[in-house]
Amino acid sequence: MADEPRHDDVRDNRGRTVVVTGAAGGIGRATVSLLHAQGANVVAVDLTDDGLEWARELPGVLRIPGSVGESSTNAAMVSAAVEAFGRLDAVALNAGILVSGDIRSGTMDDYDRVMDINVRAVVLGLKAAIEAMADTGGSIVVTGSVSGLAGDSGIFAYNTSKGAVVNLARAAALDVAHLGIRVNAVCPGPIRTNMTAHTEGRSIEKAMAARLPLTRFGEPREVAEAIAFLASPASSFITGAALPVDGGVTAGTGQWATVGGRSAGMP
Repeated sequence: MADEPRHDDVRDNRGRTVVVTGAAGGIGRATVSLLHAQGANVVAVDLTDDGLEWARELPGVLRIPGSVGESSTNAAMVSAAVEAFGRLDAVALNAGILVSGDIRSGTMDDYDRVMDINVRAVVLGLKAAIEAMADTGGSIVVTGSVSGLAGDSGIFAYNTSKGAVVNLARAAALDVAHLGIRVNAVCPGPIRTNMTAHTEGRSIEKAMAARLPLTRFGEPREVAEAIAFLASPASSFITGAALPVDGGVTAGTGQWATVGGRSAGMP
């Protein structure tokens, strides 16, 4: 099985082959960089070759341009991993989009687009990865969100998609555990990526940070560490889990301000 240690130190991904989608974004890029630093064979996937240009700085990283919403891209990324490195040990299905809009103002076109990338594309990635891992086992990590564990105002399509993908990870974990394949979700809170760039330097940034028990946004590397852990043999008895990487925000009910919030003048 892929989760059986292939070296003395199981705490990293040395020598393992890992595919990462959404590799041009903050979390995806951090994950590719971390896995490469750990000694993994990495296949980086994103929409365009230009978005993957940065990965040229990482020797040995394969770049696969294409939409994860297409079956052909998912097949290509898995085939590239197996052909280049002989096997596929882990996949981080990280690609995703956010479109603003509440249940009244949000359009069905926006809803369909979000569901296509955040859910349907993950199903395609799961199917492709599972076929490649069926005889060897492996680990699949899906990027969910704390917005899939609870609701938000103004991003109903994103909430719906992330709730679906978290439960998809659980269901898939039950379906493939007998094959030695593990499926888990990471659920980031506010992370400094392009999705949160619009808050920088504004009052909303301070207000959001004040609601977080750790009183700050997370960094992409901090999510990448969780993904790398779940991809590695160190997490070999974990499957069907939804791991918050959120500065503690889901630990509370949201009814009362944290210590940091009270310091910022919240009741």
